[in-house]
Amino acid sequence: MKISGKKRKNQWKEVKIAGHLATDDTIGNLEGFIGLEVLENYDNSFVVKGKSGKKRKVRDDEEDKRKSKKKNKKSIRQNIVEESSSEVDEDEEEEDKDSNIGRFVRISQDSGQMEDLLDIDDLEEWQNFGLKEPLLQAIAENGFKKPTEIQRLTLPAAIMGRRDILGAAETGSGKTLAFGLPILNGILELKEREMQNSNAKLRKNVEIVRNRKDRDNLTPPPEELSDEEENGESVGPEKRLYALILTPTRELAVQVRDHIKAMAVHTGIRTVGIFGGLALVKQVRLLRQCPEIVVATPGRFWELLKEGNSHLNKVDDISFLAIDETDRMMEKGHFDELTHLLERINRNVEKKAQRQNFVFSATLTLVHDLPEYVKFKSLGRGKKAQKITSEKKLESLIEILGISQPKVVDISKERGTAEQLTECRIVCSLTEKDFYLYYFLQCHPGRTMVFCNSIDCVRRLAHLFGLLNCRALPLHASMAQKQRLKNLDRFRQDPEGLLIATDVAARGLDIPQVQHVIHYQVPRTSENYVHRSGRTARATNEGITILLMEPGEVDNYSRLCRTLGRSEDLPVFPVTQRYLAAVKERVNLAREVDEMDLRERRTQKETGWREKAARELEVLITDSESDDEGKQTKQRHAIEKKYLKEKRNQLNKLLSTPLFPKGYSYKYPTAGGQLEMPTLGGQDAVKVMKEAIQRGKESSKVIRKAMKSKQGKKQKKQNEEKKEKVKKVPGQF
Repeated sequence: MKISGKKRKNQWKEVKIAGHLATDDTIGNLEGFIGLEVLENYDNSFVVKGKSGKKRKVRDDEEDKRKSKKKNKKSIRQNIVEESSSEVDEDEEEEDKDSNIGRFVRISQDSGQMEDLLDIDDLEEWQNFGLKEPLLQAIAENGFKKPTEIQRLTLPAAIMGRRDILGAAETGSGKTLAFGLPILNGILELKEREMQNSNAKLRKNVEIVRNRKDRDNLTPPPEELSDEEENGESVGPEKRLYALILTPTRELAVQVRDHIKAMAVHTGIRTVGIFGGLALVKQVRLLRQCPEIVVATPGRFWELLKEGNSHLNKVDDISFLAIDETDRMMEKGHFDELTHLLERINRNVEKKAQRQNFVFSATLTLVHDLPEYVKFKSLGRGKKAQKITSEKKLESLIEILGISQPKVVDISKERGTAEQLTECRIVCSLTEKDFYLYYFLQCHPGRTMVFCNSIDCVRRLAHLFGLLNCRALPLHASMAQKQRLKNLDRFRQDPEGLLIATDVAARGLDIPQVQHVIHYQVPRTSENYVHRSGRTARATNEGITILLMEPGEVDNYSRLCRTLGRSEDLPVFPVTQRYLAAVKERVNLAREVDEMDLRERRTQKETGWREKAARELEVLITDSESDDEGKQTKQRHAIEKKYLKEKRNQLNKLLSTPLFPKGYSYKYPTAGGQLEMPTLGGQDAVKVMKEAIQRGKESSKVIRKAMKSKQGKKQKKQNEEKKEKVKKVPGQF
């Protein structure tokens, strides 16, 4: 039987209990227990049958109606509210569908071992790190058998030694979960400790009850209760903000959040991303759920913090702080909010000492040569500027971040990039870059990222290569965040996708199976080159990065090689000049269409602005004063529009024909005397470049051998001439 919610006064009576209900075995089940009451004389109308009675059925029908009305209202509100691609609950479900989250060595399906058959017992190397079972289960479900080198070196010190970590490793080496797993494991340990403390408090309250003389009332008096319990302000483990992870870009924040969510699926730990470009209201609503981990960009985090968000105000008590791509975050003139945030959380020396910190980047120890004007500049008293070393750079970061005695793990290679990355260049003029880029995309299809130094360049290339049917997707800081995330998703889903981006997409993004990275412009810094190139050749995959270099960029290229310690020039990517004529024809026609289309858009914009201004001023536009001029303008506009249409048709007709003849192979003689050239169209760019490098080495050997032979012959001839001169000297026999 079930008693309805209403009750009359003076009918409920307290039950006196002899002895103790609370024993050592029942303490965990009596949390919040006060006492028992009984109702003897009651009206039958208060009783609701638990089975399928009529009253219960009527109530269920009414409840179903209320739920359906509520559901309809909710669906109407959802149609009105603008959908966000990464914030609301529906988007969180989509984020959990990502299957390739994490940077580990994945078991090959070709070997007959399926990822879904991986069990915790198979994770022999992972079990030595002291990870909790829910985390091991998530790792097994994702099919990751072995940790990467950076994870193998940092996890024991971070989890069992609870030390601060400064990690420098090449891109794609698994840095994200090198700090994500210790944070999750640490939160689980803290929650267990807090649960034990709460049970100890409960036992203490039970002892107080046992020692009281009056056993009719089981509730301890107010003076024996703690202040937190009396005021009702006790904060449970789920209410704390345990960890803060900061990233320089919004896309990286989304990715880090997804990585941690994938590992926390069996822990009950909530992770929320806070970054700009999305509605503040939605992010505040997510923070009301009091997530244990917040992944954020410094700007939006500081904005919400200044507005007094109750959950983010707990940042002073965080137990874990992680800063990804730290060298970028700590650059002067960038992320001033991070400086203010560090000043705030480092104010309390005791809490600062208890906090565990993680600092990671691929270019953490990369240093530059001093500029020429600084080398000879006097700093006063005979002092001169000196080049900063990697050790001094790390010491400066440690001091700024307030870290004490961290474990430094530097496995970044001397060359700065991954070993499986093939690097090369194409030397051309500024106007020819479009030709070589289109040639490469047609000759070597695959998922390609093209990086530019400016937003205008990204916009121009995206429109131009869109006209060439290359399915180009732009990505830059001026785009709306929703569109940026959509373009990234489309690029991930297209195996032959083309993403044209600024350096906003250079750091940290883990997009699977990116085969090619092309630098349309030589990057301004060596860090940008390393991070751009790191979008390919991730984990154990191969990739290629190509510099399109024009004469005006030689200085930047030379400085880049010096910083990365390259003693030789990058090899030149092989290009078949035979097909460049057809490439130029298509690209030049597309450029012409692009220029005409731009003029058309500007004309329409000006006309629209004029008509809009006239409507606002309630002015009637007439061409009576200059009818002839107006007619001429309209005629010229109509002719240009017709000409644009003809050019578009001509371009589409040209694009419908194959650029490379099917099955045609153009061979040319190499220095070794062989005729070799792979079939064009659909080639593997990495394989082509490796073959070219090998041919170059063979050619160098042949040339060195020929030069050595020539020098030997020359020396022999000189020796013979000397002997003849000696014979001709008179008086000698």
